Amino acid sequence: MANVKVETDVVLDRLMDVFRSVGYDGASMAALADATGLQKASLYHRFPGGKQEMAEAVLDHVSEWNQQQFTGVLYSSLPAETRLTAALTAIYQLYEGGQVACILRALSHGTAAELFRERISAMFNQWIEAFAHLAQDFGLDSEPARRLGESTLIRVQGSLILARTLRQPSLFTQALADIKTDFTDL
Repeated sequence: MANVKVETDVVLDRLMDVFRSVGYDGASMAALADATGLQKASLYHRFPGGKQEMAEAVLDHVSEWNQQQFTGVLYSSLPAETRLTAALTAIYQLYEGGQVACILRALSHGTAAELFRERISAMFNQWIEAFAHLAQDFGLDSEPARRLGESTLIRVQGSLILARTLRQPSLFTQALADIKTDFTDL
């Protein structure tokens, strides 16, 4: 069989798909290899630490996306409404319009809960702080802005769970629209 060269971003996206769909504990090496199109030996060559290192690499990948597409945008010097629209668009794209699970949620159960708790907590706090920063730019004082940042994250995550569970992606889309209204009406 000929060696297959698969770009790192493609491998990470495919690993993320497996973790999103079956969680950390449910992700077998066979499923991870099948998803990436690589043999198990090739996966171990790229990730000598096995499944844990793969999940850590996926979290690094998500963290990079977070910095470029989300928090970096919300902290930029663009007008507040432009930043809000760009961030909500990025969230919509990340979760494919409410059709895919959150990788942070997927890696916060079972064995993964203790392995990745600090990293996942840090990313969720980054989201809260970025939304709070934006809320202050829309005119809220720091404490109400923090509460709005927290409730915004809860609405994103809660609507995503409902949209996927009820197979109604429109719930996610509506939640994002409502979030935009909440900020622009400040």
